[in-house]
Amino acid sequence: MKFSKTILGVVAASTLMTAAASAADGEKKFDGAYAGIEAGVDWTKLAGDAKRDRSLYYGGVIGFRNQMDNNFVVGLEGTFGDTGYNNHATGLKSEYEWGASLTLGQAFGSDGANLIYGKAGFVRTRFDPTTAEGDAFNDDGWRFGGGYERALSESLSFRVGADYTTYGNDKSAWTTKAGLIARF
Repeated sequence: MKFSKTILGVVAASTLMTAAASAADGEKKFDGAYAGIEAGVDWTKLAGDAKRDRSLYYGGVIGFRNQMDNNFVVGLEGTFGDTGYNNHATGLKSEYEWGASLTLGQAFGSDGANLIYGKAGFVRTRFDPTTAEGDAFNDDGWRFGGGYERALSESLSFRVGADYTTYGNDKSAWTTKAGLIARF
């Protein structure tokens, strides 16, 4: 929990220090603080699962990016959501997950409104038992992903992407998602 508070503190401080600068720079469409919502499909497989559990993913995203003059984009992004995992065979369901990732991307196109990006980061997922018996626990993992984002205006963009999360010990997840991102 201390790690997540640190990440949120860094994002909040970066947002406060750069909000005026990012609002003044209209040419860089992927520069500054942003927040948004995401939804998609998650395929989680825990040890003991015969197959991947398919469920609805939903969550929020907050971050900060720096778009350089050569249109290279570097950022830090935090997510909080739920994978929807609920498998009675394993006796577990997900309660929530949060993650923190570093992002690298390249803006392109004649208007500079397209971004292709990759990311790598840390994820913690909270699992609860589906019955009264059993203990809740956190599972930590590593996330790798990528996607495409299109700026629809100076402050709104649409993104699609996919993530792979590995928890080790035959536990992993694939997630495809789409979202709306607001820059402020």
